[in-house]
Amino acid sequence: MPRVVISVYFFLSIKCLALGQLQSSNVVPISINDDDDFSGYEAIVTKDVGLFALGEHWHNIKSVPRATLKLLKYLNKHANVTVLAIEQGKSAAWMINSYLETGDETMLEHITRNTMFWAQEHRTFFKDLRSFNEDLEAEKKVTVQSIDIEYKMESAVFVINQLIGGRPIPEELSFTVKEFQRIYEETKEERESYEGIAFMYYYDRDFIQELVSRTIGELEEKSQSYIEFFDRNFTDFATMILEMDDGLTFDYTNPNQNYKFRDQLIYTNFLALVEEFPGEGILCPIGMRHVEKGSSVYHLKTRTTSPLKDKVSIIRISALYNKAINAGDLKKINYNYPKQLKKNAATLINHTGEDKLLSSKKYDYTIFINENGSVSPFANVLTERY
Repeated sequence: MPRVVISVYFFLSIKCLALGQLQSSNVVPISINDDDDFSGYEAIVTKDVGLFALGEHWHNIKSVPRATLKLLKYLNKHANVTVLAIEQGKSAAWMINSYLETGDETMLEHITRNTMFWAQEHRTFFKDLRSFNEDLEAEKKVTVQSIDIEYKMESAVFVINQLIGGRPIPEELSFTVKEFQRIYEETKEERESYEGIAFMYYYDRDFIQELVSRTIGELEEKSQSYIEFFDRNFTDFATMILEMDDGLTFDYTNPNQNYKFRDQLIYTNFLALVEEFPGEGILCPIGMRHVEKGSSVYHLKTRTTSPLKDKVSIIRISALYNKAINAGDLKKINYNYPKQLKKNAATLINHTGEDKLLSSKKYDYTIFINENGSVSPFANVLTERY
């Protein structure tokens, strides 16, 4: 056999052998299904982590609600995670907790219609979360908490009316609380004829802005009247009003406007959440922008003044995009470990280990889902104001 042919054959043999042996214990298949297979998840639980930030590569990946529930179940048992923090306002959290406590199926319809949890996968998630909660001891049950501002006004208007509860409204609150009741009642038939409202803003934005400003003024001038009327619900009402004001200032229709303003509020809300639930773990699915360098979650992890300094685990969750691996670092990992990433339904990548091919300055872990597609909307959705 000629020397050149022998050399080429030897080189290809060595290369193929090397590729065949390229395996990493820091790239492991995991299940994100509703089953009892939690193998691989143990890598995520490290000492003293108080916040697990699940950074969504982009919002509304179809399998993220399912993967979130699987991760939540494991962390509830092994990391005392009892708080699910959401990137929505207090009104959305109020509605979800109401459903978790009562099992009222109509509340699921209101959640779909009025919040950003508008898809079929979201509804399945909340049903499954309630079933999971039902089997837990009281101290282990999961509650849902907000770390964001109110930016979907119909959600807040709905909950304000639940707090009113159909009671007669005093005359001194007729220009504020009664107006929230009026716009709710006048639009109730139309809103409830749809399964979802998929745009901003359903109510006239200028009117809501003026009504919120007026209410903030009256909360100072007539505080006792508001406290007496809302009683134990006063704090919820006042918080929603202030966060509606923040949401209107941010203007969610232009997500580049006042981004730092909103992200700083998310940071502040995280601090309040840690203070309210000392010693309890938090899982928060949140947009990638909020976990990258200079963001709220990054500051929680790195600032010396943060109660969560070095106690935050950042888990990027990604999936196929148009049937391809989109992120640059995932392309590299898939090339280096061709038999460990794309053949699995879901894969956990540990960036904190000694494998230099997996190192990342942004994330501690990645959950990669070998599936593409967005969440599934319901059939009857209002998509524009007419």
